[in-house]
Amino acid sequence: MINNKTGSFSLINPKAKIFDEIKTIMPAWWIQFTNDKDLYIDIRKDNSINVYYFGGSVARIEFKKGFKAKVHQKYLGDLKPRGKTKKGKDKFEYDQLNLLSLSKQTIVEIKKNIKEEYLKNIDNESPAEKWIQGKLITENSNFIDSEFQFNQNPTIGKLRIDLIELSSGELSFVELKGITDNRLRNDEKRNLKIPEIIEQMGKYQMFIDLYENDIKEYYKKLLDIKQNLKLTTINETEFRINKKPKLIILNTYKKMTKNREERIYDINKLLKSNNIDYMIKK
Repeated sequence: MINNKTGSFSLINPKAKIFDEIKTIMPAWWIQFTNDKDLYIDIRKDNSINVYYFGGSVARIEFKKGFKAKVHQKYLGDLKPRGKTKKGKDKFEYDQLNLLSLSKQTIVEIKKNIKEEYLKNIDNESPAEKWIQGKLITENSNFIDSEFQFNQNPTIGKLRIDLIELSSGELSFVELKGITDNRLRNDEKRNLKIPEIIEQMGKYQMFIDLYENDIKEYYKKLLDIKQNLKLTTINETEFRINKKPKLIILNTYKKMTKNREERIYDINKLLKSNNIDYMIKK
């Protein structure tokens, strides 16, 4: 079993105060978030809550002597750096979001700022991966979680898995890529023998193999929380773990060329030869 320490996913607690208070009180700000069809809500390992707009965090909510929420300063319209980082880059911080005075207009402004500051190129052939992710989540209720992180095993390394799907009694970890992503083929400049996507899917496979029971217990608890807060329409309480991670590639090409056809051919050949469970989706 995974040690009960910060960063592990054994800390999640369906009976945590934050979830009980939301269910009992149903605050006005919570109703605003849940009624907004552009937004989706994920439960985190430390019993906090993230409200997302296409991967951009509209609010990170905790319960510390009451509800507390934070949002990136840029999403509140403050673009002025607050000093420099150790590497000399502009420093930006998170500000408190007043939930009690939260208005529909504030949410509209935050979404607008996220779109301008975080989501790039959503109208062309290489949209931000987070935009693709958010689009899939808002269109498919089978995705019950996103941005799953696990950093407890140095052999595996740091993991951040894009999507978690629960469908037909099976829970699957899903990696997401756009068709233009360079990690889907060999990077000739770095002369890699194995494309990064193969290494990445291998790490996910190792993670599932080592922690299958822990994963199942964690997602039972997460599903319990989401069901109690009416964040999912899935009623299942028992499910099996898909022992093979999935890969979804979104084909965002608007026009095909010979080079693009060759690229897709190469990607298909690579993934099939490495026995990757994948689909290329338009």
